[in-house]
Amino acid sequence: MRRFLTGLLAASLCLAGVPASAGTKEDVASFVQPTQEGRLAALEALLRREGLAYEIQTFAGGPAGKPMQGGNVVVTLGKGKRDILLTAHYDAKVLKDGTLAGAVVDNAASVVAIIQAARQLKPGAMKHRLRIVFFDQEELGLLGAKAYAAGPDGRRVAAVINFDVNGYGDTPFFADPTDPALAKAVRHACLAAGEDCLAFGAYPPSDHLAFRKAGVPETSISYLPAREAHQLWLFTHAGKTSGLEPDFMPRVLGLIHTPGDTMAAVEPATVERASELAVELVKAADKAVK
Repeated sequence: MRRFLTGLLAASLCLAGVPASAGTKEDVASFVQPTQEGRLAALEALLRREGLAYEIQTFAGGPAGKPMQGGNVVVTLGKGKRDILLTAHYDAKVLKDGTLAGAVVDNAASVVAIIQAARQLKPGAMKHRLRIVFFDQEELGLLGAKAYAAGPDGRRVAAVINFDVNGYGDTPFFADPTDPALAKAVRHACLAAGEDCLAFGAYPPSDHLAFRKAGVPETSISYLPAREAHQLWLFTHAGKTSGLEPDFMPRVLGLIHTPGDTMAAVEPATVERASELAVELVKAADKAVK
């Protein structure tokens, strides 16, 4: 039914002369900037447009020997003794030539997806406080997430739902939670969103790992085409014994952290599907975790 109603909405928008995903594409494209500061400004602009009040929590970061202040952007919705975090990193990889990757698949698409999810979530109906956190310096070693987890707000976290690499494809896959309650919630959310989600016991490194060491229930979500998602599962779980030939590797591994991570790879419909799944994940986690 959700897909049917979404289709009707898309059709009505097209009839009105407004492509359904035009805004999504423009929002993702706004993060293609020459500097990290430009990406932060793009994020702030979207949050102001959506009426989402935010704060920037600074932290001491940067690569070894090169101190660099970072800034996590935090939106707080509702009240509660403990927090559910809906997260994505907004920083981009610095390439070998010193320029910044376009970084729209990794990870502007996820940023836009969780902003879209914030439009639909009703924190007043939740028992937890919801925090939507946009981490900085993920590409330098999850530094923003680590700073948050180690800070005073880290003690309030009941669960983390992270989004990373959600720019194209139709198959969601997730870091299989070790916490039974969150694991059940993820599967319920996939069913509610009408998605056939694939569990990864060995999900690629992302910000959720900063909370795992503290024993916080966590997961991370991505989308890829079905074939590519299964290729990536073989690569991450079987490694050298996966049987994959060099020309049979997942496309995404040759895309992210390269000059090829551009808007040409982005499918706005995937971003919007990720947003729908984010809403269901937050609602299910709110009911499941303490």
